[in-house]
Amino acid sequence: MSLHKLRAVFKDLNDKSDKAREAALFEIQELKKDLTELQRHLSGRKRETCIVPEDLIRSAYDISYHYRGMQQRQAILAELHEEMEIADAMEYLESRGAKMLQRPSGWHWTSSQDERFLLHENDAIAAAQKLRKLLAGGKRRKKAAKKKTVSKK
Repeated sequence: MSLHKLRAVFKDLNDKSDKAREAALFEIQELKKDLTELQRHLSGRKRETCIVPEDLIRSAYDISYHYRGMQQRQAILAELHEEMEIADAMEYLESRGAKMLQRPSGWHWTSSQDERFLLHENDAIAAAQKLRKLLAGGKRRKKAAKKKTVSKK
C-alpha cells in the first residue's frame, strides 16, 4: 500500500473517531439537561415537564453506540501503528544486510569482521534497535572540546 493511501486511511479513521467523540459529547450534554429538568420536576420545583422516559434511554444508547465506535477505531489505529513499526523495522534490518536464519533462529547481521546474533525472529523492532546501536557504536565520536583555563595574574 502506498504511503499516500495509508495516510488517507489514518486520516479517515481519525476523523470518524473524532466525529463519534463529538456526537457522544453532544448526547451527554443533552442527557444532562434532560436529567436536570427531570430532577427539578420530581423535586417539585417545576410543575410540568415534556421529558419522555424513552428519550433518556435513547440518549444512553446513542452515547454507548458512539463511544463503542470510537473505541473500535482507536484499537484499529493502534494495531496499524504497531504493524507499521514492525514493517519499518524489518525494512531497516533488510536494508542493512541483516538476515533471518534458522540456527539459532532469529535476526543475524554479518559484517566484514564477524557475525552478530541480534534477536529472535518474533521481535523485529527490538532487533532493529539493537542493530542501530551496534552500527552507531562503530562510528567515531567527536572529540570533546578542551576547556580553556583562565590563568590568574
